[in-house]
Amino acid sequence: MIVAEVERLRWRLWNGKARDAGISLDRIRAVTHHFRGEPDRRRSIAPSRKLWTALQALNDHLASQTDWLANHAERHRAGQRVGTALTEATANFLVNRRMRKAQQMRWTRRGAGRLLQVRCAVYNGTLGTGFGQRFQAANDAHPPVAIAA
Repeated sequence: MIVAEVERLRWRLWNGKARDAGISLDRIRAVTHHFRGEPDRRRSIAPSRKLWTALQALNDHLASQTDWLANHAERHRAGQRVGTALTEATANFLVNRRMRKAQQMRWTRRGAGRLLQVRCAVYNGTLGTGFGQRFQAANDAHPPVAIAA
C-alpha cells in the first residue's frame, strides 16, 4: 500500500498536481503510524520516524509552494529544462563571489536582492557605461576612450 501510494505521489509531483499530492501524503501518513517505533539494528533512528519527518517536510514544502509547483512532465515533453541545478549553481556563484570571507556579512532580503542584480549585470556586461563614468575619479590617469565604430 505505501509503495503504491509513494509511486502515485511521485507521479503527482512530477505532473504538477500539488493538491492530489497532498491526498497521497495524507494516505501515506494514515498508515505509517502502524510502523512507528519499529526497530532497526543498523540505524539509530527508526525508518518510520525518518519517513514521517520526510513526509512532514514535503507537506510543508507543498503548502508553501503549491501555486509555484511546475509541471515537470509537461516541461520535459516540451524540451525545456526540468531541474534547477543550473539556476542554483548560478545563484551560488554570484553570492559566493561576494561572501567568500570566513565571517560572512548579514544581508537584508532587499539588500541581497540588489547585490545580486548588480552582480548579474556585471557578469552579463549590462551594468551600463554611464554607471562607471558617474563615479570616475577627477584625477584618473586613464580616462575612458571613445570606441570607434
